[in-house]
Amino acid sequence: MLKLLKYEWKACARICLPLYGAMLLMSMVSALMTTERAQDFMSGIPTAILGMLYFAMLVAVFVVTLVILIQRFYKNLLGDEGYLMFTLPVTVAQHIWSKVIIAAVICCLSGIVAVLSIAILGSGTGLFTGLAMLIGEFGRIIVVDPNVLGYMLEGILLLLLSTISGVLYLYLCMALGHLAKKHRVLMSVVWYFVLSTVAQFVFSFVLIGMGNGPMEMVVQAIGDMVVGVPPQVLLHGVLLGFCVATAIPGAICYFGTHYILKNRLNLE
Repeated sequence: MLKLLKYEWKACARICLPLYGAMLLMSMVSALMTTERAQDFMSGIPTAILGMLYFAMLVAVFVVTLVILIQRFYKNLLGDEGYLMFTLPVTVAQHIWSKVIIAAVICCLSGIVAVLSIAILGSGTGLFTGLAMLIGEFGRIIVVDPNVLGYMLEGILLLLLSTISGVLYLYLCMALGHLAKKHRVLMSVVWYFVLSTVAQFVFSFVLIGMGNGPMEMVVQAIGDMVVGVPPQVLLHGVLLGFCVATAIPGAICYFGTHYILKNRLNLE
């Protein structure tokens, strides 16, 4: 498993890390060009060009991240490389999780780099002073209300589960598309829209059902149970409930992908 993670990380990092470095460098240069003297140079044309280049690179980071996580799964497990990968002494679950873990790491890094670059661009040379003040304020809030740290950790967990579930959803669509004899890439796209439509229909049905019949009684019972519960405990429960609700679709996508790769995979 560790060797799979190492191999997967190297394959993704050699493309993503230089892109992240270029984006941070571009944001620093753009921040320097926001000064009055820089904007007066050539009527601010270089500043405008750098701004457009920065925006293009920001979009490229997310596009490249998405392309890489799709390509690594499809080419490595469903393409020609699958003949070699499935001869290795590892299980199907280890293959899937090695892809999911590195994909989640790359997605999180992309988000962190994007936020950091925007912070650099927005604060200019005062970035580190602003970060120090933010960290100090956050530490003060935690001392006053320790629940804030719990909220933050639960929010991070929710974000991580959302990322993993999203990646597993893409993997399931690709695995289902691969069951077709022809036009497998096209069928993967078709499955993506079909499953998205079904998920939206189910979600809408559940929302409508909450105001009618048995579901209304369940909602009312839950409302009666939380009466008198401290707001802090209630917020923890809501965040953890969202985590569970996010993990369930991810688990369905995982088991569906695992079943197809183990029992229905056809690399011809």
